[in-house]
Amino acid sequence: MPFLETLEAWSFRIFGRIAPYFLKHVVEFKDYLERAKIKIYPETYVSLMLFLAVLTTPVSILSIILLYLYGLIPLVFLVPLPAYIMIGFFLIPLSRAGERATNLEREMPFAAAYISVMASGGIAPYTSFKRLAEVDLMPAMRAEAREIIKDVEIFGIDPLTAIENAAKRNPLDIFRDFLAGYASTVIIGGDIGHFLERKAEDIFKTRALRVKAAAERLGMLLETFIIVMVLMSLCFYILFSVESIYSVGISMYSGIILYTYLFTPMLSLMFVYLAHSMQPKTPVVDMRPYKAFGVCSILGIMLLLLLTNFFGYMQLPFLSHIQTIVDLPVAIALSLFVATFPAAVVHQKVSSKKASMEQGITSFLRDLTEVRKTGLSPEKCIESLANRDYGEFSKELRKISSEISWGVPVRKVIMDFVKRVKSWMAQLVMFLLVETIDVGGGTIAMIESLARFNNLTQEVEKEKKMAVRPYIMMPYFAAILLVATTVMMIGFTSGTLGVAETGQTRDLGPIITTFVTSVIFHSYLIGIVAGKISEESIAAGFKHASILVIVAVLAAKLVPMFVKFGV
Repeated sequence: MPFLETLEAWSFRIFGRIAPYFLKHVVEFKDYLERAKIKIYPETYVSLMLFLAVLTTPVSILSIILLYLYGLIPLVFLVPLPAYIMIGFFLIPLSRAGERATNLEREMPFAAAYISVMASGGIAPYTSFKRLAEVDLMPAMRAEAREIIKDVEIFGIDPLTAIENAAKRNPLDIFRDFLAGYASTVIIGGDIGHFLERKAEDIFKTRALRVKAAAERLGMLLETFIIVMVLMSLCFYILFSVESIYSVGISMYSGIILYTYLFTPMLSLMFVYLAHSMQPKTPVVDMRPYKAFGVCSILGIMLLLLLTNFFGYMQLPFLSHIQTIVDLPVAIALSLFVATFPAAVVHQKVSSKKASMEQGITSFLRDLTEVRKTGLSPEKCIESLANRDYGEFSKELRKISSEISWGVPVRKVIMDFVKRVKSWMAQLVMFLLVETIDVGGGTIAMIESLARFNNLTQEVEKEKKMAVRPYIMMPYFAAILLVATTVMMIGFTSGTLGVAETGQTRDLGPIITTFVTSVIFHSYLIGIVAGKISEESIAAGFKHASILVIVAVLAAKLVPMFVKFGV
């Protein structure tokens, strides 16, 4: 930081007089910096941009000279380096503001539900923001709440003005509407509780529409990935097969290795990044499937080395019988399956438990609302529901009920459950429940509002899953098409040798082995990316990848039995 501060000081000394003119006539950075939450004066920011652009000007001049004297074409990209610096300074606030809005949009429905539920119990929204400032489950909302509290308690601004200022500085439209609408309702003397409840429901509906639109975009992204992967692979395979059979002078093996193990993984990572940027993110990630994948990957690598005699560098006589049956494509497929299938099983169990837990909590809240209407206290209501079947939540509910009957405070019991469970949705719902009981006394209206908002959340999740379900089968058809077309193309190309080289025969075994190994690995990547795009998790792709490598190797073995080309 001292170096950055020194750089800012020097840049302001040199360009401090030019910066106000730039801000007035070119770009007004103040709003962008406030929305991006970059704590720097606009004049200093512009001065730093101009200073760095000037510092990189000699690089551009040197690149032009070397380009003119020696013709080094790659130096063309260094010529506009000062322009790159200025464009970067323009894009950084936009990127930071977009990231801030994305993180806040994920938490906004639950924060609005929390404020609305608290308001139904007589708790003012500013008090709710003070409590949200200490909540670790919603880090983005916690940061916004702390800004409001800082304005009130440090700068002496009244809470209503602080909320209005927070709305003006925020890049997320639904957050601005929520806070500005609340301030307007207070000023005109409207029904605050009714406004907050209606606005929270509108936010949930808006989220549902955005989730559905995001699912459609993800479906298009999956289609694009499969089209690019299949068509591009087929084009390269045709090129490599023609070269390998007719020897046109291109290095086939090095080219296909670079394409298979370098280019396609980079392409897959790009699509994973695009999907990740479109999907809602949660601060809670269960790492158990990835740990299982890490351990099983070591086993898969060892299996591959054993089945291939360490790729021919070492002979293992005790495996010679198996190695006569298992060729390289089958060895690759078995190794990928061993590395991925256990992680897929772990993810399936974790996701099933998570879904059952969330569904059980939804049913529990609905029953809790009805039992609370009988006049029992929230603690007694929980104890009376402990013996009902709520799936995976039943075990945790019985534990919660037992600890409450022993005299342990409700807040401590439920917060211990929040720390144990790995579902962010379950954590938020139970946190809201303990807040309604601990702060608002767990009134019927508060619990009923919480149950209603939780039902809206579950409906949003169901709509999201239904929107991407039609795309699940696409990777399987793509893998079968890729393998079958590749094998048929090799057979057809080899069949033309009878015309091109009369009386000559060629051993196509190494060529077929190389191509089949490549398409098996491509099928594996298709499964990983398809899981990320369709189910928002790379761990979900382990299941598809495990199945696809088996489908690919079976297709590679079966297609030649049914399709033959004469030589």
